Order: sequence, then structure tokens, then C-alpha cells
Amino acid sequence: MKIRGLQRRTSAGLAAWASVLVLAATTLAQVPTPSSPVPGPLVERTLSVRSRQVRISLFENRVVVVSVSRDDERILFRQMTLDEDEFVAYLAAVQRDAIELAKGDRLSSTEATTGIGIITLYVGPKVPNEIRYSSIAVLDLVTARLVATLDDLEQRVLWGEPSAAELKGWEPKRGDRVELRNGVRAEVIEVRQDGALVLEHDATWINEVVAAGQWQTIIRQVLEDEQ
Repeated sequence: MKIRGLQRRTSAGLAAWASVLVLAATTLAQVPTPSSPVPGPLVERTLSVRSRQVRISLFENRVVVVSVSRDDERILFRQMTLDEDEFVAYLAAVQRDAIELAKGDRLSSTEATTGIGIITLYVGPKVPNEIRYSSIAVLDLVTARLVATLDDLEQRVLWGEPSAAELKGWEPKRGDRVELRNGVRAEVIEVRQDGALVLEHDATWINEVVAAGQWQTIIRQVLEDEQ
């Protein structure tokens, strides 16, 4: 009996995974082909709390952008290119909720004057579909699930480990500008023969040696626009 029960659970698990893979493949196939060189957004969310505004956008080319402003002045900007598997997973989750939200059966939660979120969906049967909610109110299940997905994606960009693809192909040279994982910006002042980098931190001028095998854990991104 134990063996038969294990077989049934294993079969159920495989069936569940198969369903997820089918949904992911279907979702990826539904991503619109950009009609212009500028990739369009798939989903965007703006969350306003008093004078602070956080905007996150997921684009067709797998790029995620997070921008934070205070009193209309941008104080933080991050962007990341998701691995294809990550992109498919996030998009499948957004697509699933977009289908449910297109039915229009959800709680209204925009009575509050602070913590107002506006989500704009460009996938699903109704596009664009704008969803408004309050971060301090009780949300319906589908809206709460979509908000959680975007929160997770936002944290992935702000604090997640960099993927190997982000620094792959980078050939550092003296003068390159980088941003470290702690938010500090620095300049490459020396590239050693063993692949180690000597970075000079902005403002403090502290020098930091980063071994060749530690680029991914120390450096968040190369600031190409500042080179």
C-alpha cells in the first residue's frame, strides 16, 4: 500500500509540473513581437506612499526596471535582464492573474489617500487593463497574488543575486565604472594579470581588490552610460 501511495503522489507531482510547463510555454508564445526597436512593457506598477514613488516595469526583452523617486526627483534606478527561465515564470504568473482580473470581479480598495498602487497590464484578454489598489487595505485573492509577484520581482532587482549573464562577456579595463551590491559606485583603476580588479570607491576613494572569482558577488552592474 505504501508503494502504491507513493506512485500516486509521484504521478500527481509529475502532472502538476507538466501543467506548469505547458502554461509557461503558452505564455511565452503569447508575448507580443515588438513592432519597433523600442521594447514595450508587459506589466507596470507605480506605488505612491506620501512623497515617495516606486515604479517597476517588465519589458518584452526580459529587462526589468525599478525607479524610486521622492518629490519628483529620482533617487534610485536599477535594471536587470532576467534569465529566460525566470522571465517565463514571472510572465506566466502575471498572465494567469491578468486573465482573472479581466473578468472585473474584484474588491475595490482605493479609498485610502496613501499607499496607492496602480498596475497596468499589457497581457491577457483585456489590454491595457489598469488595476488600482491600496497597500493598507485587504485585497481580493487575485490582486493580492499579482501584487506579491511584483513585490518579489522588485526585490529580485534591488537585492537579488546577479545572474551569470549580467557580467558575462565584460572585459574590464581601467576607467570602467561599476555599481557594487552595497550601492556604492566605483571606478576600475587596475586590472591585474590574475583577473583581480582594483576598484576606487566614489567619495571615500577607498581601494578595494576584487578577485576574479568574486566579480558576481561584489559587482552589481557595469555602468555603461558612465564609461
